[in-house]
Amino acid sequence: MGDRGRHRKSQPGVPSVHVIVRRSLRGLLLALAMGRPLGAQGMVVDAGVSVVRFPDDSSTIAGPSIRLAATGVRGRFFGAASAGAVATFGATSGFASLLGGMASRAIGGWSTDVTGELATVAGSSRAGGVGTAILSARALWNGLASGWWLRANGSSSARAGATLPGGGVDAGAFWGWPNGRLSLSVTQEWTRAQLFTGRFRSGFAGTTPVRYTEAELTLHLEGDRTSLDISSSARRDVDAARIIDPAITAVAAFWAGETRAVVLSVAHQLPDWVHGADAADAVSVGLRLKQPTPLHTRTMRLIPVVLVSDSDSGRVLRVRASGAATVEVMGDFTEWEAVALTRSGAVFERAIPLGSGSHRLVVRINGGSWRPAANTPAVDDDFGGRAGLLVVP
Repeated sequence: MGDRGRHRKSQPGVPSVHVIVRRSLRGLLLALAMGRPLGAQGMVVDAGVSVVRFPDDSSTIAGPSIRLAATGVRGRFFGAASAGAVATFGATSGFASLLGGMASRAIGGWSTDVTGELATVAGSSRAGGVGTAILSARALWNGLASGWWLRANGSSSARAGATLPGGGVDAGAFWGWPNGRLSLSVTQEWTRAQLFTGRFRSGFAGTTPVRYTEAELTLHLEGDRTSLDISSSARRDVDAARIIDPAITAVAAFWAGETRAVVLSVAHQLPDWVHGADAADAVSVGLRLKQPTPLHTRTMRLIPVVLVSDSDSGRVLRVRASGAATVEVMGDFTEWEAVALTRSGAVFERAIPLGSGSHRLVVRINGGSWRPAANTPAVDDDFGGRAGLLVVP
């Protein structure tokens, strides 16, 4: 657990390697827990090797790690769960985190959500584990490509025989485009930190109030099979060893298959007083499984709309799917054979003989899965699946 730099004391004696390893594992595990990929629904598996240095202890650990994370949305409810383990020097430890919440319906671009989180680390502290509970409420305005939010939270952490309360507020804004997202936030946090003595802080010395302000800038960029996430922050804490302290994290992913990516990451992390993680410098390389490529994720976010109009050459089928690279359709009027459409400005179109009446069709964007268009009711197709019902006058 992190201690405040200027309150640090020196005492003779060096703890055992086992104690050092358990303390270091906790810092690494909490860093892994907070790094779960929340952007995509479903299960994601990370397996790799990490080298982590804890500057407050002048200690370094290296070892294999594995992490499983699942996220999902169902109506107005959302949730995420993660668990993992790391091993080094003959010792192992693990963590688990559960997050869930509910969002209100958007009215005029405004919505609210309430989120609760429970996190625990087992077998990585002399006290037998760490537990943290956080409850937050947020007001959000979300436009077509930008938005901003205001949030308040309260926390309670149980560790080393004590309960440490905390709270905070943060505000931020974001700007998005088809291949990226930029966000800026400012946080004011109040909590309590535990103090330790000795070179490796093996002796518990009590708690102290913590209050700091932190500004953070994050950038997400992606190609069809690559992504880059960079987060930089500056924390102002008048009671810390340095009043202004910077931090930065960079994660690059390169997809070798549709659901397999090589992930490289480097980080200079500040202490996480709420979850109890120490400051750390880390380098990791690993393999991420079961996360689709950015192209697939963007494709699933697109909402295709089918339109039919008359022209001199007959009826023209148009599909509006902003940001798509390719669009195909098939239906009973194509004998269920895929037909590619041609880009024409903001839409994709093709002259197709369409008689009056009801037709069933599906749309495929960027070579993804076949699905009904957003403006066509879903009905059974001829093959046990679902198709969109298009009514042509």
